[in-house]
Amino acid sequence: MLSMEEIEPGLLVTHKATGLRYSVVDFEDEEVLLSPEQTGLQDLMVPLALFQAEFIATDRFRGVGSRRGRSGKGRGRRRPSAAPQAPAGPKCRGKIKKMVRDRGFGFIRGDDGKEVFFHRSGLNAADYDVLSEGDTVEYVVQEGPRGARAENVRQAVAGGDEASAG
Repeated sequence: MLSMEEIEPGLLVTHKATGLRYSVVDFEDEEVLLSPEQTGLQDLMVPLALFQAEFIATDRFRGVGSRRGRSGKGRGRRRPSAAPQAPAGPKCRGKIKKMVRDRGFGFIRGDDGKEVFFHRSGLNAADYDVLSEGDTVEYVVQEGPRGARAENVRQAVAGGDEASAG
């Protein structure tokens, strides 16, 4: 059974019965949001108790983000609110340059001119499906095993925080 200390965004898990693999996108006290590795499947919101009972950590991918989960000292329903749970890095803005929908990823050209990769697991559940090439997005840049990667990608609110957006 997965402990609360192990569950964190980016953790890769396998469903015991089906063998399908997912990555944890986010979790709360009572639910876990999962994004499937396989194309054609939708994100899942799973009750925490069911998630802990029916999913196992996928060992071959450990090390990307699981170190923090093992060293956590908290227990029970307490979710750490410190920075290790959220992607650390500069907040950026840019436009989606390319979407590869059948494979679940794309590229963003930042306002700074730098291009960065993103995967559907770096978005909230339904956000990936509503994004299109040319959309303005906000994101956090993190260094991954293959270089810079956009996490917490979300559509920028036009006229929200910045009146000059256009």
